[in-house]
Amino acid sequence: MNDLLDIILKWAVPTILTALCGYVTKGMKENKKDNKAMKQSMMLMLRSQIVGKVENYMKLGYLPDYARSCLEDLFRQYTVLGGNHGVEALVEQCFSLPPIPQKKKGSK
Repeated sequence: MNDLLDIILKWAVPTILTALCGYVTKGMKENKKDNKAMKQSMMLMLRSQIVGKVENYMKLGYLPDYARSCLEDLFRQYTVLGGNHGVEALVEQCFSLPPIPQKKKGSK
């Protein structure tokens, strides 16, 4: 009986632990891939929102304070995720807009 228990402790336990470590490692690698994919998709959605907002306010010719704050928050999160891709230039261009509509020359 002692011999059987000794064999189990020397061979079965290390084998089971090795298999368990392999399974956990595989799961962690798959989780890392999923996290990377989620990060990329979040970055793409943020970029799309930022570009859409910038285009809209550039057409309007002004950027209200509440929209400026929202755009700053979106861009901050976008950069935290590692994004830039020229979006910074668009945002800076949009930030140069006045906070209220400007009266056009010749209008009363």
